[in-house]
Amino acid sequence: MASPHEQTDNAEGTIVHFDIVVSPAQRALLQGPIHVCAAAGVELPCRIDVADPLTGRVQGWVEMVEPLADAAPGLSVHAGAGQRDLPAQDVATVAAGPFYVESWVHVEEARHEAVQVIAASWDFAERPTTMATYDAGHVDGLPTQGFFGAVFDGRFVYFAPQCNSDGRHGNALRYDTQQGFGDPAAWQAHDAGATGGLTTKGYYGAIFDGRYVYYVPRFDGDTLHSRVLRVDTTGDFAAESSWSAFDAGRPIACQGAAFDGRFIYFAPGMHQEDGGSGCVLRFDTRASFAAADSWVWHDVSGTDGLACCCFDGAVYDGRHVYFVPLEGGPVVRHDPALGFTQPRAWEAFDTTKLPGFGACVGAVFDGRRIHFVPYAHDTVVCYDTSAAFANPDSWQACRPGRVDGLDCRGYDGAAFDGRWVTFIPFWDGASTVDGFHARILRYDTTRPFTEPQAWQAADGAALAPPNPGGFNGGAFDGRFLYMAPWRRNDPSGEIRAHGQVLRLDTAAPDASFQLRWMDCGHNGGLGGSVPGPAFLVNCTDGSVCAQAHATMCAGWHHVAGAYSPEDGVELWIDGACVARQAARGEARLPQGEISVGQLTGGCGRLCGEVAQLRLRAGRMTAARAQMAASHLPRS
Repeated sequence: MASPHEQTDNAEGTIVHFDIVVSPAQRALLQGPIHVCAAAGVELPCRIDVADPLTGRVQGWVEMVEPLADAAPGLSVHAGAGQRDLPAQDVATVAAGPFYVESWVHVEEARHEAVQVIAASWDFAERPTTMATYDAGHVDGLPTQGFFGAVFDGRFVYFAPQCNSDGRHGNALRYDTQQGFGDPAAWQAHDAGATGGLTTKGYYGAIFDGRYVYYVPRFDGDTLHSRVLRVDTTGDFAAESSWSAFDAGRPIACQGAAFDGRFIYFAPGMHQEDGGSGCVLRFDTRASFAAADSWVWHDVSGTDGLACCCFDGAVYDGRHVYFVPLEGGPVVRHDPALGFTQPRAWEAFDTTKLPGFGACVGAVFDGRRIHFVPYAHDTVVCYDTSAAFANPDSWQACRPGRVDGLDCRGYDGAAFDGRWVTFIPFWDGASTVDGFHARILRYDTTRPFTEPQAWQAADGAALAPPNPGGFNGGAFDGRFLYMAPWRRNDPSGEIRAHGQVLRLDTAAPDASFQLRWMDCGHNGGLGGSVPGPAFLVNCTDGSVCAQAHATMCAGWHHVAGAYSPEDGVELWIDGACVARQAARGEARLPQGEISVGQLTGGCGRLCGEVAQLRLRAGRMTAARAQMAASHLPRS
């Protein structure tokens, strides 16, 4: 933890790394305390990491107001303890206005998916009880009810159109998280049901690749289909020119998808004539959307001699893609590094070896474990990704049962906020007359999986009326979980769709910011993205998040987040501003200690080292960021 102090030095410099070798005549100095001076003999704030009297090598960090192009030749080593220490975590008190937090980090792996935190001042809500509902069922004159899954692009939440009370539809819905949840102007709809001359209705989940949102094809009301729908998020959401579609050519329903930073993997559901399908569709996002050779089908139905078919959701853990079995069959895992069509790239886990494993809809990754969402039953299963995939001992099952006085069973999708896995309520499996519900269930990942105290529940129907529940997946924006409205109870038992979006606030009132080296993009159960580094700030008018949507290499990096009530939020990586979003009022500034390399409670651990951290009032400048990046240690 880093504690704040008063900021007094207006001539503050840039932290740079140095790596020098002193002459043989000076090496005896390295046997005792030393300090570092600039060329003019002025002592510099410094921290010594290495001082080897045998080789003469000295490594560490110094603060320089005007660093040289190469800092090392201007530095000299002197005997004796210095008077100007450079703390590894230097956090100033910020009373109001703009602030920035910058870090010098070394990461050990080029992983693309997991919550890994550099620094944060963020607490989670003690109970999942702060909810709100908004009826988005009639937006822009369209019947916007019945959605399967959603995805967050850093500002907007996109809901995938599936089925309303009149049948399958293509009425795409979008919410602007930088406006009030209850503000009608924040919601926008577009009828994309006939895009590109194709029947583009009935979708199940969505993927965001950094520019485009892809809707996962399922059923158009007449046939199962593989007509992928896409919107360019840089264009006008309501303009036909922003939308395109491609027919992958098979009568196969896809149900959810995963994204590894380049390829989208569409999870196969049912074949129009043959029943359950194991034909996975892959699209290369670096290739032409309209070119047939950008799309590849591969049949995994016989993997490891098991009947692998009919999946409902997929998830990426930064290393493997997992396909979630709807009917409780085998879980299939793919290693993208081994080639999509190579048999050795695929393996299956026989779930009959794990008592209690049943039908699943969606899964979510918490940085170590994958949690499989129980559909129409009450057994949650998790897999420890650090252990052998095929070993039953790597898997656990838990029946939370009755939690906080509520019967908890039947969920569609889940989200991870950095500490809690929240299961999105759908249907208890008993009756289509009264079985659709809004009973949220969540698990505290800092506690043992089967411990009763690790589980909490709350009823959204009671806490945010008149929400009827019956959700299918959702999306998470760093603070709020948005649940996609699908089906409500009806005395007839027939399909009655609704448009009541339920929003859960996962943060404590005093939550301030998170600077993340990596974020969880597959967050909702049925789709996702690869956000990469992110800076999340809680403000008086809501939260705002800047995401890089880029995959990063291992090694040394300078990562900074800045927020100004005038200029908004910015994310800086290695000297460049890679993302920004508009302001949402004054930031809720940090009041207590800053957690470094993890979130409070030990979750969201960085796989690496935060060598230096600084939090200051003011704005991050390009000159400061570029100077810091130019003096990173050599990997």
